[in-house]
Amino acid sequence: MKTRFFKATWLSLAIILVLAGCSGNNGNNKESAAASSPAVSAKPSDTPKDEPSPSAAPAKLDQVSLKLLLPGDKPQHYDDVMKALNDKLTEKIQATLDVQYIPWDSYKDQILVKLAAGESFDFYYDGWWQNYAQVLSKGGAMDISDLFEKYAPDLYNGLSAEYVNTNRYNGKIYGIPVPGPLEYPMAFVYRADIAEKLGYSADNLKTKEDVQDFAFKAVAADPTRIGRLNGEFTGNYQALAFLGMQREYIPSNDFNSPGMLLNNEPKVINQFETDYYKNVLLYANKGFNGGLVDKDSLNNKATVVNETNTDAKTIGSIGNPSEGSLGDRTATISKIEPGARFEQVFMEQGVKMVSSFKAGNFTVLSPSSKNPERVLMLLNLIYADKDIRDNYLYGIEGQDFIAVGDNQFKYPDGLDRTKVFQNEWWMVTPWKNARIPATATETDKQSIAFITDPNNFVKSVIAGFEFNPDAVKSEISKVNAVVTEYRKVLESGSGTEAQLLDRYAEFLSKLKKAGVDKIIQEKQRQIDEFLKK
Repeated sequence: MKTRFFKATWLSLAIILVLAGCSGNNGNNKESAAASSPAVSAKPSDTPKDEPSPSAAPAKLDQVSLKLLLPGDKPQHYDDVMKALNDKLTEKIQATLDVQYIPWDSYKDQILVKLAAGESFDFYYDGWWQNYAQVLSKGGAMDISDLFEKYAPDLYNGLSAEYVNTNRYNGKIYGIPVPGPLEYPMAFVYRADIAEKLGYSADNLKTKEDVQDFAFKAVAADPTRIGRLNGEFTGNYQALAFLGMQREYIPSNDFNSPGMLLNNEPKVINQFETDYYKNVLLYANKGFNGGLVDKDSLNNKATVVNETNTDAKTIGSIGNPSEGSLGDRTATISKIEPGARFEQVFMEQGVKMVSSFKAGNFTVLSPSSKNPERVLMLLNLIYADKDIRDNYLYGIEGQDFIAVGDNQFKYPDGLDRTKVFQNEWWMVTPWKNARIPATATETDKQSIAFITDPNNFVKSVIAGFEFNPDAVKSEISKVNAVVTEYRKVLESGSGTEAQLLDRYAEFLSKLKKAGVDKIIQEKQRQIDEFLKK
């Protein structure tokens, strides 16, 4: 991999529906004082007696500060939490952690800019659904193949060699995979109290048409309610245009890039040119003109995601299924609107979705890091040391969270997520290590069980394939510009039906001129070559 990172443009994705919501490396492997000391392990190992035990206290190391970049807003009580955490990290690995939070809407671009400028930071979050493929192809990640197992043995062994190897790039380890759900079948999370009053339940909310009918009736009954079209735009046309189909994007989770497979058949199509996509634009148009959408949505930064605990007016959202949040959301919103209650229904029952059985999220070491060994020691502690993991993820016990058993937590009385410290597990450590809210409902638990069970998914026919964009770089850049120009407005459903169809025809025409067919052909060629091997 090249050690020089070249600046590129990678723009945001878009959301479709009034109801749609999101359900989320210059430096070399420099030898330092830490290089001769194995990682601090939180559990004993079977190390032979004539070798130093990983759990033994290492030789005194020089104190270092590690800088981590994460998307999102700086959480509450950050200074208090980091002081407590850094006291522990100083004692164990002579390191402190400094987290820089970057707003979601600029995170991808900022990562590229910082890497291109050679800015000094140690590690960062990335994922296939962000710009991980671009980062890898441009040399923005440090090769940690010779460091990972040595300095983070518990984490390495906990992931298993097979899983780590599955997530290699060109045979080397760059990002550390963070295991989580195998795939996300779409679900409708909705206000059950409103639905029941109007005669709806999980039994008759099974299709996108059912959802829209419910929304029309809910808004007619109470015009103050809206199925607000998100300002964030997260690409959830996948949730509607190809609902109930086995679908795979190439690259994985890059909804802006033309080129996908349907029904696990190795034939690449341009998803934007299908009737499925056209029909979902008309579906969104019906909602827009039927009064379901805040007409300022295209400029509104409010989203289902960032207003989960404050928005009592949104009827529901189609997106990723709950990972334990239904009970917490019910408890929070019911304080704003007494009687509010949230439920969920899977909208893709009876279809086994395709999964590559690879990670979607990664912790990536920056090429500028001067202390990669210490970063790995830190990640090992977050994985293996429950006290440090709780401190890093949930803050200070009693102030930000209350532990409930070994794998659940709740907020102190009178507080919710907006008033406490909290980091996301999926940016740094496997889901099995995370606590779920003690308020999680049976639906929550069933949802978690479903999306983590391999038996519920089919292995992709191109599992292990990675697209190399080099042959069509110019076309990809031009096509991305066209997609970015049109998708947000198209998928909002705004304008009359005639205006939407004219705009859609312009979109397809400009895609052709930008070279979309060449991209599709190149993806097909690479897949054909991959399958021959």
